[in-house]
Amino acid sequence: MSMEQTYIVNSGTTRETMNRLEMDSRWRLGAPASLLALGVLMVGVGLGSPAFAQEAEGFVTNTLPGPPPAEQVEAGKRVYFTKCVWCHGVNGSGDGPGADRLWPRPRNFNAGTFKIRHTASGELPLIDVDLLQTVTHGLPGSAMPSWEGILSEDQRRDVLAFVTTELVQERSWQDEEFEELHVLELDKLAAAAVPASAESIKRGSELVIENKCIECHGLEGRGDGNAFNLKDDWGFSIQPADWHKCWNFRGSRQDAYNVKNIFRTFSTGINGTPMPSFADNTTVEDRWHIANYVGSLCERDTDVDIAGGQVTDEIAATLASAKPRGIDPLTDKPKVNFVIPSKFAEGELPKDEHDPRWYDERWEKEGRRIVAIGGQITHKPRNFVTRIDDIWVQSLYNETHVTMMFRWDDRTKSIQEDEVDWDPYEVNLADYGIVEQEPGGSRFDDDGMHPDSIAAKQTSYQVFNDGLAFQMPIKFQELPPPRKPRYFWGDEGFPVDIAKWTADGNLLAYEGTGWDQDLEGRDDFTEQLKLEKAEWKDGRWTVIISRPLKADYEADTYIELGKYIPINFFVWDGHNGDVGRKMGVSAFYYLVLEPPIPSEAKWYAGLAAVGLVIVEGWILTRRSNRRKELGTK
Repeated sequence: MSMEQTYIVNSGTTRETMNRLEMDSRWRLGAPASLLALGVLMVGVGLGSPAFAQEAEGFVTNTLPGPPPAEQVEAGKRVYFTKCVWCHGVNGSGDGPGADRLWPRPRNFNAGTFKIRHTASGELPLIDVDLLQTVTHGLPGSAMPSWEGILSEDQRRDVLAFVTTELVQERSWQDEEFEELHVLELDKLAAAAVPASAESIKRGSELVIENKCIECHGLEGRGDGNAFNLKDDWGFSIQPADWHKCWNFRGSRQDAYNVKNIFRTFSTGINGTPMPSFADNTTVEDRWHIANYVGSLCERDTDVDIAGGQVTDEIAATLASAKPRGIDPLTDKPKVNFVIPSKFAEGELPKDEHDPRWYDERWEKEGRRIVAIGGQITHKPRNFVTRIDDIWVQSLYNETHVTMMFRWDDRTKSIQEDEVDWDPYEVNLADYGIVEQEPGGSRFDDDGMHPDSIAAKQTSYQVFNDGLAFQMPIKFQELPPPRKPRYFWGDEGFPVDIAKWTADGNLLAYEGTGWDQDLEGRDDFTEQLKLEKAEWKDGRWTVIISRPLKADYEADTYIELGKYIPINFFVWDGHNGDVGRKMGVSAFYYLVLEPPIPSEAKWYAGLAAVGLVIVEGWILTRRSNRRKELGTK
């Protein structure tokens, strides 16, 4: 133990300060999870909850709950071994048969460490509030689903009685000697919350810098500040939250844009992770400012440039006025529109994201589409742990070309440095050692750094190139409705036209005839593709690609105005070991080039409006004169 840590223990500093020190140590040194365990031990022997209660504003002391009845525990056991064991394991150790394929890993209940709580940092959660909400609503951004509608409320309470009594082994809700509950009065504090004004948002942007939140979450909050060194209490790789995706925040399902959830997290911290509580070193008001700022960054109908986190009064006002995107109640993700419209643009097409034609008020709202991305798990090597779950697409076209701008959050810029033995068009890479990771790494839970453990493998992938591709059927006009080519690089009957960009600067054209067939290079069409821009900045890629509307129809897609052309997208995260068939993929969308409105049509509309006014005036005048005539008789 360092002299600094010894001083903290002996001086009675709060557990939140200890957690902050622990987080700083991890950030600097990439320390293993055992160091956090040491910090927890020091909290237990030298830091008392009463000190926290005296210093932290907005918390009240609660009594510990009594033990559940034995028959409820037994009923919960039956529920657990029917629904929960497959991920959480027989002993609740987070090592069920599905665990090795999930990220984040399923909760290991044994230590009694739970992330989402209304209780102070390091404390047990409220069973009837925190744990019940987790089981009821699930945890967005993870594999933990909502069990509402599948399990009755009684069954959910029963399984919690079993988990908290039998599977939590190192702590107890009935341990009055060592356990206390200090509960955040969230509803009371929310009643007097600071409104999300431009002034509050700007102040929050300053506070996240002052409190060093950007060291992990990045300058613009995309989780790119410290993407490699952070680990949870069990030694598994963990990445800071992306503030631009509030629908992935734990404890926010069906309530994505509510800043109460963010305020709660900053007040209580997230146990088991490097995310500390800020309750001991910020005021309630400051935490509302932070919550308002973080909440304002979540994707809106307009894409607001926050200038590397240096938020001005103008930026803050824009953030405050931007409208939240609609959330689909079935997926708890932003609503998806499967039509990607392309708008006609005069002259040369944009070469960067700053061209004002991207930001026409109506067009950005209606033309900027979110494309949902999922891991490719149909064919080996499958991608069970995809870290990119959406991309944003916009499109413009002129008389000869169409251009598409792609933007997506990626915590790491990945460029392959080592030479590889295969060519870019090859997709069958098993002969080169690119095989699917086999399950079973959780056997080494007691040694997270064992080279065969899941924890070690998550951070030891060979780094390949980040990449993006899109495909369209070569002869979509000949597809019998509702037939499409296979989503995964087409098939022999209906081949696809593929354009693929990689972070090493290559933009290549291919023809695809099946998921297991090497791609056919199209050098002639590659020369007609143009990479206008490819930049990674503050945790986000911006890639702009243009291509001809019409080339050689026999080998390339002929993009016609007004036609719904099937298109889908692929994305590779190089630091996730993505290469070849290991990638993220979308469903089919439709690219539509909207016919331009002739300038004459605008005049016609204006003339028609003027004519309508004249006719209506004439009718009203006739009626008035008629009444006068009748009145004189």
